[in-house]
Amino acid sequence: MVSIMKSLTQITYYCLSLVFVFACTSTQASTPNTPMIEKETTVNEIFIPLSGSDIHKNTVGPKRGTSMKQVETKFGKAIKIHPAKGKPPIIRWDYPKFSVYFESSSVIHTVSRSN
Repeated sequence: MVSIMKSLTQITYYCLSLVFVFACTSTQASTPNTPMIEKETTVNEIFIPLSGSDIHKNTVGPKRGTSMKQVETKFGKAIKIHPAKGKPPIIRWDYPKFSVYFESSSVIHTVSRSN
């Protein structure tokens, strides 16, 4: 007998819950002139390069294999020339936006500078 009473109580609870939910949704649907409040959304765009080749297209400075003479002709005198170090000797020229590394008077690497 107790289990039957528990079952009836649970069924009554669920039925009343459904009636309440139905009543709430039907009152909102029956008042179409009620203004709805919308939140404003902002979108920010972030651009990410798709590959390493896209990054290298935007670099400033001479390409690998360019001679010292060609670098000086195209970009002018460096703001600082570091002496040769190591074996083979590596020389670094500093420009305002990049540094150039030479081995045997040819560019081996160009690095962007952040000042």
